[in-house]
Amino acid sequence: MKKDLKTIASNGRIRYIYVFWMWGFPAFFIISARTMNETLTTTIEALLHGGEVRLVDLHFSAGGRKRLLEVFVDTEHGVTADELAEVSRKLEEAIETRGLVAESYTLVVSSPGLDRPVRFPWQYRRHLGRSVSVLYRQSDQRMEHLGEIVDVDEEQLLLRDGDGLRAIPHEMIERALIQAKV
Repeated sequence: MKKDLKTIASNGRIRYIYVFWMWGFPAFFIISARTMNETLTTTIEALLHGGEVRLVDLHFSAGGRKRLLEVFVDTEHGVTADELAEVSRKLEEAIETRGLVAESYTLVVSSPGLDRPVRFPWQYRRHLGRSVSVLYRQSDQRMEHLGEIVDVDEEQLLLRDGDGLRAIPHEMIERALIQAKV
């Protein structure tokens, strides 16, 4: 089995692709998922720049014949179906015209939902008064805390529990999930 390193330029970036040759034919390609995610993130953020809708997360998976690109967007007040449809149309057009995804793919644009972690201070604001489960680092320990969101600013999240108030700096938070109302 022969292995070649190919270099290609795509959208101003250089990508390295390993081509494995078996019996004179290329067996498969490995393209950096990190590069793909960075390119897609940059493109999506540019498309959304200046509007209320913001990128929360994206996931590009390469399962089966078709790739799946999941894009999660939100606003401080909650994203509407019309906003999701508009982002989907703009993103699909950008992907096609710029050739960002060479393979066949399925694009899914949605709000994050309660099962996805809260990642940014602006996301907490729309959940004021709701319970949140926060996994965070304090010194060398991982701590978990459940409390009601009382306040949030760019530096910290303020929670209320049975013991009073607790401030958790954003940089210490590893994962935060809004709890469903029962």
